[in-house]
Amino acid sequence: MRVRIISYEDVNAWILGKFARKLNEELVKLGVDSDISGSADPAADINHHIIYLGYSPTTGNQSDSLMVTHIDDFRKLNLLKKQLQVARVGICMSKPLMNDLITGGILAEKLCYINPAHDGVITVKPYIIGITSQVKPDGCKREHLLAQLSEHISPQLFRFKIMGSGWESIISAMQKKGFEVTYFSDFNYEEYVNLIPSLDYYLYMGQDEGSMGTIDALAAGVKTIVTPQGFHLDAERGITHPFNSLEDLIAVFKSLAAERSMLVHSVSSWTWSDYAIKHLEVWKYLINPNTESAEINGKYNDGLFSLLNKDQLNREKKLLNYRVALYKGAWKRTWYKIRVGFSDFESFKKKSKSFIRNLTK
Repeated sequence: MRVRIISYEDVNAWILGKFARKLNEELVKLGVDSDISGSADPAADINHHIIYLGYSPTTGNQSDSLMVTHIDDFRKLNLLKKQLQVARVGICMSKPLMNDLITGGILAEKLCYINPAHDGVITVKPYIIGITSQVKPDGCKREHLLAQLSEHISPQLFRFKIMGSGWESIISAMQKKGFEVTYFSDFNYEEYVNLIPSLDYYLYMGQDEGSMGTIDALAAGVKTIVTPQGFHLDAERGITHPFNSLEDLIAVFKSLAAERSMLVHSVSSWTWSDYAIKHLEVWKYLINPNTESAEINGKYNDGLFSLLNKDQLNREKKLLNYRVALYKGAWKRTWYKIRVGFSDFESFKKKSKSFIRNLTK
């Protein structure tokens, strides 16, 4: 397949240029004959325009696809309607935008959506868990729970900051499992004041009336994983995750891990490689609608799947809401221009008065 990506922005200038550059890089990796230019290639199977605003339907044809984003007033909507009378498909950045455009009168078969991508270089942010207590000879701090907990959680998702003596053997065992632990064996007030606000959660496992660190954590707005006893209970809504047993503690950390993993998974198929594959599947279908059903029903909800499967929408209700949003968008843009113009006029008046005063001195 021959693909020409038309970038109306310098590919090294800003975000739209990056879309063009990254899409082209990944298409080439997939074996596609692809390049980037400021104009269409009449011999290409697909001319993909980033973005629709630069596209001229008078010079376009059915080989054109348009990247579409933030249609927020009637001027843009009407422009896109005119463009899609010629171009083959508008590829929106989101499902809500696609649905709004269908509601606004654009044919459903002329639209799909492909979500934007990330570079895949951002590492998962681990939870920072803090402990500020000394290990006591009688075991009242229940430090063994931390050693047991470390058997059930991932060092990629949890890091620890501990201040207080007696934790050396437990920390050593945890570090051998891959956990990152910042340790202060002696209490240092200055370090302590900096440590508490740096935490995501404050952990206290003892059952001996309560931890003063809990109070400081709450004062810093840090969430807590603490035992529901003593003065912990007197801090109204101060316990984020109460626990008593090891099983309770493991369940709390498992829920935090699941929460973090859910966020990561929400964009796991939003890589630039996926982005290119989704475009390629759409383009292949447009060129040959007899594409195998296995390819059509792939692993993505966007891309080709969104071209062939549209939600049933309450058009009348959504049309009213969308029209209101478009009117608001047009009004905001107009009002901004008026404000800027008025500001420039006021500045001109002040400069003129100053100039006249200088002349009459």
